[in-house]
Amino acid sequence: MNQLEPDKRTFRHYLIFWGGQLASLAGTNIVNFSLVWWITIQTGSAFFLGISAFFAFGSFILITPIAGVLVDRWSRKKVIIVADSILAMLSLILVILFFLGITNIIHVLLIQLVGGMVGAFHATAVQAIIPIMVPRRHLTRMNSLNYFATAFVQTIGPAIGALVFLIFLGDMARILFIDIGTYLIAIFPAILVTIPAIQKKVQEDKPSFREEFAEGLTFIRSRSGLLTLLSVFTLANFFLPPIFVLLPLYTTINLAFLNLDLAVVYLGILMSLQSASMMIASAIMMVSGGFKRNVIGVVLGLFLGALGMVILALTPVGLFWVAALGIVLVGFTLPVANVSSQTIWQKVVPPEKMGRVFSVRLTIAQFTGPFAFLAAGILAEIFSIPLIFLFFGSIMISFLLLTWVFTGLRHVEEKLEKHEIGKDEVQDQPESDSNSGA
Repeated sequence: MNQLEPDKRTFRHYLIFWGGQLASLAGTNIVNFSLVWWITIQTGSAFFLGISAFFAFGSFILITPIAGVLVDRWSRKKVIIVADSILAMLSLILVILFFLGITNIIHVLLIQLVGGMVGAFHATAVQAIIPIMVPRRHLTRMNSLNYFATAFVQTIGPAIGALVFLIFLGDMARILFIDIGTYLIAIFPAILVTIPAIQKKVQEDKPSFREEFAEGLTFIRSRSGLLTLLSVFTLANFFLPPIFVLLPLYTTINLAFLNLDLAVVYLGILMSLQSASMMIASAIMMVSGGFKRNVIGVVLGLFLGALGMVILALTPVGLFWVAALGIVLVGFTLPVANVSSQTIWQKVVPPEKMGRVFSVRLTIAQFTGPFAFLAAGILAEIFSIPLIFLFFGSIMISFLLLTWVFTGLRHVEEKLEKHEIGKDEVQDQPESDSNSGA
C-alpha cells in the first residue's frame, strides 16, 4: 500500500504543530541568551563559552546518525513529544539547582550535553514529518516560512533575553521558567494533531541499526547528484562559520577601535541586520515559491555568503556601513541556499527513509563545523581577522565556480529526476519483463 499524499487536512495539522514549535524556539532563544550571559559573568572566559557551544553542537552532531535510524523505526509523533518533555525536564533541573544556589558551570555544561543529544532526535523527527504533512507544491514556501520565522525569533530573542535578564536581576531560576512554559506550549499541539504514520514493508528479519544507517548512506551514494550537493555544503560549513566566531572580535578591533561600548552597539546592529536579511530572503523565497531550478538557489545563496566575507575583509577600518553590507549578504545565505537544498532532498527521499537519510546528510554536512570553529580560533592568534575572512571567502567563491563549471552540479535536479523516472519505469514493468535479463 502506498503512502498517502499530504492534503489540506495534514497541512492544517502541520501548521498547528509548527506554531507550537515556534513558541518553544522563541523561549529557547530568550533563555539561551541569558544563560550565555550568565556563563560570561560567572567565568569571564571565552574558553568556557566555546566549550559550552562545543558540548551542545558536538553532542547534537554525534547523536544525529543514531537518531535518524531510530526515528524511522519509531513513531515520529512520540519522538517529538518525548524529546520536548525531556528538554523541559532538563530546564526544570537547572531551575532547581539555581533555586538551591548550588549551580556551577559543570552542571550547565552537562545539561547542554544531554540537551544536544535529545535535540538531535527532536530535530530529525521534525524534519522528517514535513514531506508527509505538507503538499509538494507548498514545500518551498513552508521551508521559507520556517527560515523566516526562525530569523524573526533570532532577531528579537537576544533583545528580549537581555531585557528579561535585567528585569529579573539575573535570577536564572525564574528566567528558565520561560523555557519550560514554551516547551509545554509545543507539547500540547503535538499531542492534539494527527501526524501520519509511515507504512513500512513487512520484513521477516528486522534490519540492524548498522544496516539502516548504511541504507541511508547507500541511498545518497546511489544518487551522484545528492552526493555532489552534500559535498558543497560540507565544504561551505567549514569556510563560512568562522565569520560568526570572529565577528565580535572583528567588530571591536576593526570597526570600534577597541571602544567596548561602541563595539557592543555595533555588534548588536550587525547581528540584527543579519537576522533581518534572513527574514527578507525567507519572505522572498516564500512569496515567490523559490527558484524554478533549486540548485541555482543553492549556489547563489552560498556565493552571497562568501562574497559577504570578502566585503568584510576589504572594509576600510572604521567604515561600519560597508561592513553592514557584507553582513547583510551573509544573512541571505541560510534561507536561499538551505531552503533550495532542503526542497531538492524532500522531493527525492522516500518518506519511509527520511529519518536515516536526513540524519546521514546532516552529519556529513555539519561535521566540519566544529573544526571550523577550532581553526578560526587558532588562525586568529596568528593572522589578522580580515585576512582570514578574505582567505576563506575567496576559497569558497573559487570552489563554487569550479564546481559549477567542471561538475554536474548545475544539472543535479535533472539527474535526480531521471533517476526516479527510470526507477518507476522498472517497477511498473511486468514481472516477466523485469526478470528478462537475469
